[in-house]
Amino acid sequence: MPDMNYRVLRFDELAVERNRGEDIANAIKADGPPPNAHVLGIFLPMIGVSSNVITVATNWTGEPAPHSYRNAQILDVRSRVFDTLARGQAPCSADGIYTHRWFVVAPSQVQALTELSVAAWRSSEADTGMRIAGFWRDRQANANGEAVVLMIVHYPSLAAWDESRYWKPKPTHQAQPNRSVWGGLFAQRRDILLDSWVTVHRLAR
Repeated sequence: MPDMNYRVLRFDELAVERNRGEDIANAIKADGPPPNAHVLGIFLPMIGVSSNVITVATNWTGEPAPHSYRNAQILDVRSRVFDTLARGQAPCSADGIYTHRWFVVAPSQVQALTELSVAAWRSSEADTGMRIAGFWRDRQANANGEAVVLMIVHYPSLAAWDESRYWKPKPTHQAQPNRSVWGGLFAQRRDILLDSWVTVHRLAR
């Protein structure tokens, strides 16, 4: 894989006062990134996350500083550190939706998970509206000692997300000539997973 400048992601989930998520997200955006960091994205919840939780993802070339949010309407912060496995260098900026896909695998399977994913993206992005923002490994294993990997993906819409499900019938309005290639790779990836789930977000504007 090519050299990466941003090697670490700090992933902050902010629990905020009721109905204040958008205002707080916009204020954080206006404040700009922390020193020596780069904002990957400030995400507002759509599906699968409390409406009172916003997510701030920042990229770092070295070790990230602890968070320092001072807004009194932020009630709690869960901050996690991830190492970059693939991509993750460019900020999320396009309109549409962003899925946060979580994978759980045995630590010995992280390399295979990454290689299968990277190989699949080459053809799946050619065929569909998906655009992979990045792939990261949580430095903290889960309670069972298993590895947790985060993938952030942009889609123009929920319809575009649905059209990229390899296990569903092919959309009639898309040729998807490489579907058997990326579908097969995603199926191989599924077979090594211990668990997976997804949430849907939009960018703060």
